[in-house]
Amino acid sequence: MICLRKCLPVFFIFSFACELQAQEFGGNPSSVKWRQINTKATKIIYPNGLDSIANRVATITELLDKDYSATIGNQHRKVSIVLQANNTLSNAYVGLAPFRSEFYLTPPQNPFQLGSLRWADNLAIHEFRHVVQYNNFNKGLSKFFSVILGEQGQAFANALTIPDWFFEGDAVWNETAFTRQGRGRLPENFNGYKSLFLQKKDYSFMKLRNGSFKNYVPNHYDLGYLLVAYGREKYGDNIWQKITDDAARFKGVFYPLQKAVKKHTGINYKLFTNEAFNFFQKQWASDKIKDEKVKWLTGIEKNDIINYKYPYPSADGIIVLKRSNRQIPVFVFIDANGNESKIAVRDIANDDYYSYKNGKIIYTAYKPDIRWGNRDYSVIRVLDIFTKNVSTISTQSKYYSPDISDDGQQIVVVDADPAKSCFLQILDQDGKKIKSLAADSGLFYSHPKFTGDGKQIVVAARQTNGNMGWLLFDIPGNTYTWLLKPSNQIIGFPVIRGDTLYYSGTATTTDALYSLSLTNKANPELLADYSSGIYQGFVKDGRITGSMFTANGYRIGELSKAVNQGNRSYLSDLYVPVSLANKTHVTDVATNQYTSSKYHKANRLLNFHSWQPEISESEYSVSLLGENVLSTLYSELYYTYNRNENSHKAGAVARFGGWYVQPYIDGSKTWHREVALNTDTTLQYNQNNATIGLYLPLNLSFGKSYRSLTFNGAFSNENIRWTGFAKDKYRNFDFTYFTTRAVYTSQVQKAVQQIYPRFAHSLVAQYQISANKKEAWQWLLNGSIYLPGLFRNQSLVLTGAYQARDTMQNYIYSNSFTFSRGYRDVNFPRMFRLGINYHLPLVYPDWGFGNILYFQRIRMNAFYDYTSGKSLQTNTSFPFSTAGTELYFDTKWWNQLPVTVGVRYSRLLNNEFRGVTNPNQWEIILPVNLLPR
Repeated sequence: MICLRKCLPVFFIFSFACELQAQEFGGNPSSVKWRQINTKATKIIYPNGLDSIANRVATITELLDKDYSATIGNQHRKVSIVLQANNTLSNAYVGLAPFRSEFYLTPPQNPFQLGSLRWADNLAIHEFRHVVQYNNFNKGLSKFFSVILGEQGQAFANALTIPDWFFEGDAVWNETAFTRQGRGRLPENFNGYKSLFLQKKDYSFMKLRNGSFKNYVPNHYDLGYLLVAYGREKYGDNIWQKITDDAARFKGVFYPLQKAVKKHTGINYKLFTNEAFNFFQKQWASDKIKDEKVKWLTGIEKNDIINYKYPYPSADGIIVLKRSNRQIPVFVFIDANGNESKIAVRDIANDDYYSYKNGKIIYTAYKPDIRWGNRDYSVIRVLDIFTKNVSTISTQSKYYSPDISDDGQQIVVVDADPAKSCFLQILDQDGKKIKSLAADSGLFYSHPKFTGDGKQIVVAARQTNGNMGWLLFDIPGNTYTWLLKPSNQIIGFPVIRGDTLYYSGTATTTDALYSLSLTNKANPELLADYSSGIYQGFVKDGRITGSMFTANGYRIGELSKAVNQGNRSYLSDLYVPVSLANKTHVTDVATNQYTSSKYHKANRLLNFHSWQPEISESEYSVSLLGENVLSTLYSELYYTYNRNENSHKAGAVARFGGWYVQPYIDGSKTWHREVALNTDTTLQYNQNNATIGLYLPLNLSFGKSYRSLTFNGAFSNENIRWTGFAKDKYRNFDFTYFTTRAVYTSQVQKAVQQIYPRFAHSLVAQYQISANKKEAWQWLLNGSIYLPGLFRNQSLVLTGAYQARDTMQNYIYSNSFTFSRGYRDVNFPRMFRLGINYHLPLVYPDWGFGNILYFQRIRMNAFYDYTSGKSLQTNTSFPFSTAGTELYFDTKWWNQLPVTVGVRYSRLLNNEFRGVTNPNQWEIILPVNLLPR
């Protein structure tokens, strides 16, 4: 049990700080050679071979720092940006503790969410805005926190004063203002709030801020852009600089941003947000497509969000990918009457996109490197829907958006290595390369499709300026033509039926369904439209079918043909034309060529960035934390005062992640420890501890399950040196021992509402033994099995543990055995434990108060624990049985921080080992994994 009252203040500081730790420790192989480009604004750190991308990022960030940061402030601080090219994830972040950024350079295949601009440009503009934000939010009381606590102190202060919606909304606005695209020009960015409005779902602001397990709620990126863009549109470009300056300074200790909004806009925060929503809703009302009639083929369920995506026609129905808050992704078949049947569970993947032809589903699966966290693969898998057999076509590949020919003999994939040009690779059914296709070295490809005869390939192609068009490759002739010439539009998700290409594309305020002939020069036809977007569709038997975004999730429906409304396939300044007017497109700038030099991996290894206090019942600690930019060395210096003993402890911890096996050290010295000899006499001693060890984390995930295996081996030495009058009465004590530990975990994917995965298991095995003449040993085995409950979101969890130790009392190891709940721990030489838990959700309140505390879910666990402790001296076993229940509250604090707290009632069915205690035990549960160290 954690004492909530005494830990609470420090708990919140480090919960905020820990959210920002996104770096993959020891994620790159030691063979990677790093280079650097230094500008006034940034240090770009990158592997050999990425010079062109590094120069591009340096060019954009230097320009932004010089000319486009004043709208949030004039404070500058240089940041290190690490470019990662060995993973398949399209993402990036800027974080504090330590202050750095990482760009994951594989562009996304789906252009509707983030646009089609050159990926490095997009990342540079968005992420550097976060750099500017952190640089300018370090002032006033926030600066005080950073002085006394370091970068974690600033992270805590900024989380209290500047909401996450502003961080992301402001960065998205910069994408939009300084490029020809940005999410503010993409219809998909508005689908969430537009669908809520059009379907008359009027949620509270706290629900919109905190989300829901049962209803669709857009994320803080979507909300942030609406509020930031509206503020600029009505109050001018400098409004947010004024508001965030006051908020970061804590001008108004409680609700500083809300008070700053009122000060600089003249209206209170609630009215400001209401006016922002009304501003957009009036325009969405005029966007609504007239006579919008849909025959829905998929239904909705109460308290759930169901997404049906990427429908393909089959002989007598539709193949579609289904995912919901209650169910992990599965391929399903929907017949003509709307009846569903499950085909198979989809593998773990970074991208849901797949293709279907003649009984074969082809898709990419995520496969991590077994050791290096920043290196993973995108593997091609083929599922036969009749036999349910799944075959692997590639292994250590980085292939995307695969398609299979009608005869099943050929596969086309996008080969998108950030360090090279983008290609289309044609493979045989065993994964062997047959041919590579590329029209231009500057193009990036997405969503290729074979034509019916397998002799041609249609693919969406992006130019470096973001223009997109459809290319048609003739495979035998090695030629290509533009079916649709590139322009500033978003296109994707093709389906080919006969000689017609159906695809989704921009239609000004929506994403619509188009058709395009493969055999003549006709212009594309806007085939069907929906107010909140159609994402993939086709025509079969004269009926238009597509996947449409709604406030209940993506639904499959049949639509009428759209009324001809002229050419709308372009991007425009949506909804806030005044604030977006006359802005410079920084992506049009030419790339500078900078001087590059070797980056030494030992550069600032001891990069101390934060002070971390920790308070418990009896101890007060403070740690100095460090981690280098490449995340290969974690370091910590700490001091602890124990008020029960009046002792002082100082120590150091270091772990190096740059090698395959990670070495670590942990050493400490304690002064003035006390032990009671009797009621009148207390003895004092000093204690030294030193540990050196090796740690090996392995990632075995693939297919349907996440799996990990870690090994840990350590050599430890402890010694006691008596002080005072005990120095001449007692002999000093030295003890050396080995520790070996292995941990294995496996779990299937988990849906949002599921408390635990429907299938999972874990096993911990640890053995400790002395390395000197004083014999002492201890075994520990600990395991858990997670099974489905009676209903989909319920879980049966079985736990077991066994611990054995020697009885010679030469040395007593730390007791890691988990005792029956409600009892005080007793360290018997033999202990066995069995636990039975049944977890189930009770209610989804979606309710909060004061923008402070919000309740998302209340859930319960009914449990029974049985522990048997055996004394070898008397050969007697002592039972410790407990039956009880736990009530958990899944909450969010300050509209940002997820925290689960609980209350436990234990009914002790046996007496305590020493004396009879109250059989009714109540405890407050605060998850230890959210606390520091």
